[in-house]
Amino acid sequence: MTPLPPDLSTLLAQVGPAVVGDRIRAARRDARLSLDDVARLLPDLDVLTRTAAATGTTADVLVTGLSGDLAAHLRGGLDLAGLGLSTHHSGTALATADDVLDQLATTGATAPHLERAARRLRATAREAAGDLTGAIADLTDLTAVPVAELGWVQDLISLSRCHRNAGHLDRAIATGEDARPTIRDLGLATTDEAFQLTITVAAAYLSRGDLGHATRICKRAADEAAQLGLHLARASALWNRSLALLEDGDAEAALTDALEAHAYFAAQGDTRNLGRLRIQIATTRLALDPPDALGALEILAVARDDIDWSTVGAVDLAGHRLITAHALHLLGDDERAADVLAESEAAAPPDTAPGLHAWQRALRGRIRAARGDLTGARRHFQDAIALLESIGSPADAGQLCYELGDLLLAADEPEQAIDAYRRAYELRGIRGRS
Repeated sequence: MTPLPPDLSTLLAQVGPAVVGDRIRAARRDARLSLDDVARLLPDLDVLTRTAAATGTTADVLVTGLSGDLAAHLRGGLDLAGLGLSTHHSGTALATADDVLDQLATTGATAPHLERAARRLRATAREAAGDLTGAIADLTDLTAVPVAELGWVQDLISLSRCHRNAGHLDRAIATGEDARPTIRDLGLATTDEAFQLTITVAAAYLSRGDLGHATRICKRAADEAAQLGLHLARASALWNRSLALLEDGDAEAALTDALEAHAYFAAQGDTRNLGRLRIQIATTRLALDPPDALGALEILAVARDDIDWSTVGAVDLAGHRLITAHALHLLGDDERAADVLAESEAAAPPDTAPGLHAWQRALRGRIRAARGDLTGARRHFQDAIALLESIGSPADAGQLCYELGDLLLAADEPEQAIDAYRRAYELRGIRGRS
């Protein structure tokens, strides 16, 4: 029996015999062959390839409904659009993905591999454009049916990240934890991707204020990854442990972990992750005592190209501008800080990433306070605190309550300042003055 090409064999298993049977019957009728004519093909040769030849078509068409040339053309278009995708140029990729999905729908083709690739590209383009709701919809469809492929785990990572950036912290956590048994059953538990999903979940715990749990997850992941020789997974775990250490107030240790992770990603030339990690390093430098604002600006300048011309999302671009504005504010250059902060606010609409929007409001409040506008500063801080509480980030909300207390104290409003400090103590996992 003539074997099918490996890719076609996989597609045949995914499409199912009923669909292929319908296409064989249609091809037989078009070729004016009787059932007896087709039956004579069975004893000696594979039914699919022989039927394709006898009916003047190809095995590709019988399995997918698409010719090999058309399938290759659609795949090539998706690959090209993916290569050209960046934070600033997501429209072409989005249009290409929609076009492929429309062609598959109008032709009645059954090509799961192309449909998944198109939905994955569309999700990436939507995230890059700041459309987290659309990206989540595509990624939810992509991950609904488990597949023993690393791409499925990568889609779960993207889904958890999008949920976190959208402020859906419980869903970000559930995305990874609910999939863990299935990942183990599929034999994917010891892959870099499985560890990265675990670490992405840890980041959601961190955003929710579960500092201790997030730290334990990252430490365990880093140790296990080292034992398995998974260098990417270990670097990712160190990166997220750095975030936890920073939240715990240990900026020096956080910087050590972040720089070790940076060395790995730099050696791999991983532009997408390098941009994000450099933002983290800059943030950590700003948390040192005293803050290293010049060092932060230096690495942010390097990260700018990584962020602007890779497939990171609008949330990451906005985050880069936000940290840059913060560094400028610490250096006393509030005019430039306000301009860069406006870029951050324009990059990601408030409804797409409420957590990020909260920190934008907080920085706007700091700039207003530096300019003597204490009333406007108070309003911005109150907005930021309300946003953080609404998405379940009590630690961050508490930290801003301390800053608001200091602001109110400076405005000679001691009673309201005391209320702000008291509110800070009611929130979990906070740092600040006693």
